[in-house]
Amino acid sequence: MSPQQGSRVRIGLLSFSDGRKRVHDGLLPRIQEYQGRLQAMLEEAGAEAVVNDEVIHSPRRAVREAKKLLAADVAGVVFNIPVFAFPNFSALAAQALRRPIAILSPGQPDLPGMGGLLAAGGALHQMGVVHERIWGPFDGPECARRLGTFVRAAGAVHGLRGQVYGQIGGRSIGMLTGVSSPPAEWLRVFGVDIDHADQSEILRVAESVDDAERERIVAWLEGNLRQVRYEPGSKLTRETLKYQASCAAAVKRIAAEREFDFIGIKCHYDLSEYYCTQCLSAAFLPAFADWDGPKEPMVCSCEADGDGALTMQVLQLISGLPALFLDLRHYDTESGLWTLCNCGGQSVFYARRSREPAENLAAVDLAPVIPKYGGVGAHVPYVGGPGPLTFARFVHDDREPSLVAFRGQAIEAQEEWTLDSCPAWPHVYASVEADHEAVLAGLHANHIHAVAGDRVDELEAFARMVGIAFVAL
Repeated sequence: MSPQQGSRVRIGLLSFSDGRKRVHDGLLPRIQEYQGRLQAMLEEAGAEAVVNDEVIHSPRRAVREAKKLLAADVAGVVFNIPVFAFPNFSALAAQALRRPIAILSPGQPDLPGMGGLLAAGGALHQMGVVHERIWGPFDGPECARRLGTFVRAAGAVHGLRGQVYGQIGGRSIGMLTGVSSPPAEWLRVFGVDIDHADQSEILRVAESVDDAERERIVAWLEGNLRQVRYEPGSKLTRETLKYQASCAAAVKRIAAEREFDFIGIKCHYDLSEYYCTQCLSAAFLPAFADWDGPKEPMVCSCEADGDGALTMQVLQLISGLPALFLDLRHYDTESGLWTLCNCGGQSVFYARRSREPAENLAAVDLAPVIPKYGGVGAHVPYVGGPGPLTFARFVHDDREPSLVAFRGQAIEAQEEWTLDSCPAWPHVYASVEADHEAVLAGLHANHIHAVAGDRVDELEAFARMVGIAFVAL
């Protein structure tokens, strides 16, 4: 979990003024007025505003006040510039901060704030400092919307810094798009370390999970899910489910002991073919509760898909909600619907999208592993509930990563529809704004990821902040 996940994103607020003390003293009441309004707006946007004591009106003050915000571990900083503040003060503060910056001016005709915004922004542009420029009025909905977007994107950038992705196993079923990027690239661009654990660790730690623990997990599944489909002659029996439960408990222990913030598990085909699938981890780690009680969701990517895991982690940091791991299974040209499913698991949150875990679990089953896999255990099928979705994925060309995103809408679907693909797997059926040909041409992977709501603007801002290309389909 990131330092700020589960809490309010900490955003600094710096106010800038004229460098002449006489002029500064006259402007100070108006600057402080808009500083107070910006502080309230940040709080309304879900941030914890960190406001320094002094309005900046000299070079040394600019550096000193910026360093105070660094000591407060802010995720980003808002520059309050309602007047023509000397732009070198903003340049010095930005150089000291090295944090995402948004310059705001209240849009008052009796103040020269537009000149101040453009002069400061121009200086930052020449320095190569990516920033947002937001023009008032402060009481308008567009200003509040853009400030909220900045808060959430900056929070995701900051939340990623210093995190560790745990890749359990290597490349799955030959997918070049599924392996993690070079570790140095992730550290350089996102500030994330990639650590590796062998899949044998799951098997080793699972042996230490005693029968009482296995029994407790299985009893919880039997008591909270809609149905556990024990079928005669199938690969799902109470004993095989207990073994699968021990593997899920092992994954949680490994993640805790190794201090993994989010994970990916290879599964195919070493574990799914000779032991059991890791569907319980993929379905219940990214949820608000499991057999151990209420918890924060943790990203778990199937098939050791590192770029997929990173995408889901960004979506979760931006939204505060679990993210989906999906395969693009089929597009129906008549209905315009996409069939989205995955053999491993999808967060059980999306069965009903409820903050009450019991409501989601009441629509979730366990089904026997399909014959295609030689291992035992259960898949975790459900048909996802309706609502808006933001789809996204980090993709690569031969030089660098980029971020692809598009909007969509999950629909109320019928369970019999799953007979056309695989009824043992979880499904989401959705329409998307992007033309299907654009998706097929612009998404360079068979996996896609999604989160509830519209987060495209936040993703675009995130991409700007980390310095990669953003592609809206």
